[in-house]
Amino acid sequence: MNEFREGYGPLLAATIGTMCGLLTITNYSQGFFVGPVTADLGWTPPQFFLGFTVMMCVGLISGPLVGSLAGKYGIRLLGIAGLVGHALAYWMISLNNGSLFLWYASFSLLAVLGAGSLPIIWTSVLNGYFVKHRGKAIGIIMAGTGMGAFILPPIVEFFIENYGWRVAYRAIGTGALCVSLPIVLALFREKTALEAQTSHGSDVGARGMTRAQALRTLRFWMLGAVLFVTVFVIVGLLSNFERIMSAKGFERNTIAVIAAAMGLAVIVGRLLVGVLIDKFWAPGIAALFFLMPVFGVLLIQFGDVSFSAGLAVGIAVGLAAGAELDLLAYLTGKYFGSAHYPEIFGTIFAFFTVGAGLAPSFYGAGAQMWQGYGMVLDISIALLMLSILLFLALGRYPQSDLNPEPALSS
Repeated sequence: MNEFREGYGPLLAATIGTMCGLLTITNYSQGFFVGPVTADLGWTPPQFFLGFTVMMCVGLISGPLVGSLAGKYGIRLLGIAGLVGHALAYWMISLNNGSLFLWYASFSLLAVLGAGSLPIIWTSVLNGYFVKHRGKAIGIIMAGTGMGAFILPPIVEFFIENYGWRVAYRAIGTGALCVSLPIVLALFREKTALEAQTSHGSDVGARGMTRAQALRTLRFWMLGAVLFVTVFVIVGLLSNFERIMSAKGFERNTIAVIAAAMGLAVIVGRLLVGVLIDKFWAPGIAALFFLMPVFGVLLIQFGDVSFSAGLAVGIAVGLAAGAELDLLAYLTGKYFGSAHYPEIFGTIFAFFTVGAGLAPSFYGAGAQMWQGYGMVLDISIALLMLSILLFLALGRYPQSDLNPEPALSS
């Protein structure tokens, strides 16, 4: 594994950057803040979570933008700026005096300032170091989100319980920066196209479509569509998991145990998918992983409401959640090449941010409209089956990154 021997430093830095970046810290901490913040400032939970929705929708702009800037200024500079900006934005959020406008404005700023800490940047470093083992490397980097999901909750709860929600926001922002910045400064370095060519004996570093070429292909929009559908369902299930399981009769302490197992399943899913997609056709692996939550939801809908059933659901959803971004990063490189990877990945990532931003409120509103989660879960099953069909329809990998598929229009 010469690739790992040569690329272990950037790989480690990218994994820590992912663990301490915007996607991980925000996704796995906001559930702990909603009660204390709304009680202190007199807001409702929907008003609180709208900040998260605003942040994710601003990603529709900030994702493609950071991809373009990375192509111009380099991923190292964008990664460092993203980590610093992420910490500063959390300090600004902690200063809110009760203004909803400032709350939403702060989360918009978080999306912009922290955009450089997204996987768009961290996975880009792999293009020069990993070819044969790229799937495994992506899995390791994305496992950073699972590590954050496992470590972050008790830290956030400790600071909220002992020092209040404002100090907790400052602590996780500053703590993430202190952990990640020294490692990124020391180890995060991308290869030039010439260095990649020397290492791999090919022009791997120079192959691939431009973003304009990718946007003219049907496959780009299929990949964006399948990403939107899968993230909508998975984030919807994750964000409403406690309420779904409570409605099925599970106690809060039992749900907490299941949630912990789900967090570990995210890590396993990321690593397992990374190994499998290096050996097998990635869309086929995707179909298998997203079939798991279909069976999990069917089990909770129509099966016996027991701890083992709940645990099976949690693990199934966790494995699918772990597979998602790994597959997106890998398939972007496989179908569109590596030469303009940050720009193309940043644009496709916009589908992720919109789906993730809309899902929590839509799931909550659906449960309220239909007086329970039964219909919401039925729709989730249908959408997951649609995503499986879309994955399989992506087709074979191109023979060469230099030969893009026919465009939709000339």
